[in-house]
Amino acid sequence: MVGSNFIPGRRPGENVVAHFWRHPIIFIGIFLMFVVLFLIPLASYLIIENFLPQLLQHPVLLPLLTVLLFSYYLFMLTFSLNVWVDNYLDVWTLTNMRIISRNQLGWFNRTNSELELSKVQDVAVDQKGILPTLFNYGNLHVQTAGATERFLLKNVPSPVKVARLIHKLYEQY
Repeated sequence: MVGSNFIPGRRPGENVVAHFWRHPIIFIGIFLMFVVLFLIPLASYLIIENFLPQLLQHPVLLPLLTVLLFSYYLFMLTFSLNVWVDNYLDVWTLTNMRIISRNQLGWFNRTNSELELSKVQDVAVDQKGILPTLFNYGNLHVQTAGATERFLLKNVPSPVKVARLIHKLYEQY
């Protein structure tokens, strides 16, 4: 688990300035999608009960429908857990020497990448749409001089403040 001062490959004299996670508002859209998907079997049950009640008393179809229902909910639970892991465990760490990105790609796959602050050329903020503007989140594009031309931080809360902080740390470095 990521502690408040944990960074992979910490260097001498390197201090953690901030950790960033995706803005919590992005989980509302995902949550609403799963609520709708979880309500589909209930709506199907109500339709079957009103129009085909004999299906719910059939000795073979009732157990089959029960197995299908539990399989559907198990799949939905697994899928929703996977989406949560993919989004929540993405962490960006800003230190006085570098930006570290830890991106979770499924349950057992994680990529770590880092960017030296000395290679930063430009930091651009991208806030498109009503929700990012109202809830103050957006994407940060860090332009570099190295082999990796752009470093993307997606759905970061207060992206303008983070961009200013990166500029400030770059000037101090």
